[in-house]
Amino acid sequence: MESIFEKSKNCRNLARAGRAAFLIDGAAYFPALREAIHRAQASIFIVGWDMHSEMQLVRDGQEDGLPTKLGSLLNETASERPDLHIYLLCWDFAMIYSLEREFFPRYRFQWGTHDRIHFCLDGAHPIGASQHQKVVVVDDRVAFAGGIDVSQWRWDTSEHLPD
Repeated sequence: MESIFEKSKNCRNLARAGRAAFLIDGAAYFPALREAIHRAQASIFIVGWDMHSEMQLVRDGQEDGLPTKLGSLLNETASERPDLHIYLLCWDFAMIYSLEREFFPRYRFQWGTHDRIHFCLDGAHPIGASQHQKVVVVDDRVAFAGGIDVSQWRWDTSEHLPD
């Protein structure tokens, strides 16, 4: 089968992955993301339409000693690893979404956290547009790409219940 990817035409580079998996629901994605963040040594990049420091990454009630909330996990991981830098890029949202978003995200992710956590709100886009990517890359080795923001409103299971 011929590849649709052509280096320098529609992608920067071609590489083979040792493993790949599909994580369909938040119940599968968020615990895997939490583990990848906890194992990070050098870098974490999180890009999203929305991010919430109070996002509960695990909800099964099991206590393993790690923070369950995104902000606390990032802060603790940065504190434990002196070579780790964390970069967060979130859409600088329109006021119409203010009730759905975290109040003062710049404080929660930048001023109120470790100095190696770098947070930026992206407002450089045309009127009516938004920064809509959802990507996490850890140590240039593990990547998550897809349609789930690291936001408290995105938790779901395969039942897809309306609440």
